[in-house]
Amino acid sequence: MSYSINWTLESELTFYHNLEYLEKEWTYAVINEFLDRVDDVINKIKNNPKLYPLHRRDVHKCIINERIILYYRVVDNKTIELLTFWNTYQNPESLDI
Repeated sequence: MSYSINWTLESELTFYHNLEYLEKEWTYAVINEFLDRVDDVINKIKNNPKLYPLHRRDVHKCIINERIILYYRVVDNKTIELLTFWNTYQNPESLDI
């Protein structure tokens, strides 16, 4: 069974913020690698939402690359909610999930 993916406002904002950074500082190859990895991860969690380890309680942690981590949770037996694309350059104490 495939789960549906819901992007929270926070996940949309942080995804695009990271993408904008990549567009300014990196090559198209790096951008495409990031986009491919995000697509791959989302497809994997749609089919196996418990694939990545728990970060705390019901929030899973998936490393997209060395600087970006996707946090998500399984809402019910049909839905996965993407919470944030966390850039590890940020202060970890400000992560509020």
